[in-house]
Amino acid sequence: MPLSPRMFRALAWCALLVALAALPHIVMAFQEGERDLARGFFFTFVSGGFVGGVILAATQGSKRPARASAALRLAFLGWLIVPSLAAAPLVIANGDLWLGLFEAYSAMTTTGAVALQPDETARSIVLWRSLIAWMGGLASLVFAATVFAALDRRGVGLRRTSLLTVERADLFTNFGRAVRRLGSIYAALTLLGAFLLAATGLPLFEATCLSLSALSTAGLTPFNGGVAGSLSSAGILVLALLCVIGAWNFAVLYELASRRRYGRGTGELRAIIAVAIAISIGAGVILGVPTALPAFFDALFAISTAGFRTADVSYAGPVVWLMLAMIGGSTISTTGGIKMPRILLLARRAGGELETLSHPSAAIRTRFSGRSVSDQALTGVWVYALAFPVIMGLGAIAIGLGGAGFEDAWRMSAAAVTNAGPLAEVDWGAQPPIALILACTLMVLGRLEILAAAAAIYVIFARD
Repeated sequence: MPLSPRMFRALAWCALLVALAALPHIVMAFQEGERDLARGFFFTFVSGGFVGGVILAATQGSKRPARASAALRLAFLGWLIVPSLAAAPLVIANGDLWLGLFEAYSAMTTTGAVALQPDETARSIVLWRSLIAWMGGLASLVFAATVFAALDRRGVGLRRTSLLTVERADLFTNFGRAVRRLGSIYAALTLLGAFLLAATGLPLFEATCLSLSALSTAGLTPFNGGVAGSLSSAGILVLALLCVIGAWNFAVLYELASRRRYGRGTGELRAIIAVAIAISIGAGVILGVPTALPAFFDALFAISTAGFRTADVSYAGPVVWLMLAMIGGSTISTTGGIKMPRILLLARRAGGELETLSHPSAAIRTRFSGRSVSDQALTGVWVYALAFPVIMGLGAIAIGLGGAGFEDAWRMSAAAVTNAGPLAEVDWGAQPPIALILACTLMVLGRLEILAAAAAIYVIFARD
């Protein structure tokens, strides 16, 4: 099985970025008097820098084109290996190897499940979790706009903008371009979000952590409990806007920012808001008018898979919020879940099937985003939609066998595969190590969108 040197170079750059991100945290931990944590950040800095530097030196000058199989290996190995490089300070903070690794994978896959509450740990760890979640969100966007866009030859759910001009002969030529284009918008929105949150009266540190976490839809907070107790109404509105932006199609955002062109791409955004409004109306009718607005924001947070809560008392059970998280946001976004474009496509197909019942001789074509969708493409969407709950069910069984309780196992599996950890409402720190390892596996599968993960695992052992 020949392995592409350029795949290793891409992994090396990921390791170097994690190492550089750890450098200021060393100083921050020392200033807090947390010398053990400072050593943990130093270990991440040294190990990431060493691994990245050695690989870059060993593969210098390599220009052999890398095909789709190498890009799939990069996506799989990146989510599998890079979080472990960020785990050292989290292992020290938790005082446990498995809990530390769990938190690293949870943060970088933007799942946002934590074993150690923010009020129980140092500020350097709180910021570190939000930062690596932000980096994981950017990685999700880059992979979606390069690897998955190139592999999706039928273009289901993707929009062919100038951002998505992919060259299948050598996918790695697109990574640098995607990082620059997406990263500039991503960073600018994060800075703007932090400024707006600070303008609502939130301290700068907490505003920064929340902006990093909201745009990456990780749902990590710098304080315990829901956000209503710490944020004003304006702050909750800003937080919701950041989550909605993170759930929107970044290819459309790129077109809007770079070319001032507002083309197709609002369908899934309108659908996300429509679902949240429907939940709000239902809550208002059943539970009373005062619950309508909090339910609207909670629904937005759930669909974006961030899982922020506007109140300590839930207006619905975890099952409702986890089902909303299964919907997810757009295809080129930081969210988990099945993704709204696929849901809309299946709904249109279902409408077409119902129409054939009343008009059997009619020729019904399914259209999406102005294009006709072939039956072959629809089959792929159906397979993905069916694979998602199957993996969730198998994951729940495995986590249950790993020692978690029956109800916790289902919640953990659903939250892990949708990358919506806060919505599980379980005590992650009390779970057995095997259950945590299985949850991390599901987080990676969810981040890779399951079928792409299966393809990546196949090419690991197959010839190019």
